[in-house]
Amino acid sequence: MKKYIIISAMTLALGLVTSPLLAGEGKALYEKSCTSCHGTEVFTQNDRSVKSLEGLKKRVKQCSLAAESQWGDGEIETVVKYLNKNFYEF
Repeated sequence: MKKYIIISAMTLALGLVTSPLLAGEGKALYEKSCTSCHGTEVFTQNDRSVKSLEGLKKRVKQCSLAAESQWGDGEIETVVKYLNKNFYEF
C-alpha cells in the first residue's frame, strides 16, 4: 500500500511539472503550423464546427495533414491539449 501511495504521488508530481511544458510546446506547434491559415478566432466563434474532444482531435489531425506539418501522434495530442485548455474546455 505504501508503495502505491509513493508511485501515485510521483506520477502526480510529474504531471504537474510537465503540463506547463506541454502547453508551451503545443502553443509553439500551433503558432508555427496553423497560423498561416487561421488565427484563434476560429476557436471562439459561437458557431464553431468542433463540438467535442474527439472532434478536436480529428480536426487537428486533418489540419496537420493539410499544413504538411508531418506531426506524429505526440505532437497532435500536444496541440489538442493546448487548444482544449485555452479555448475549448471539453
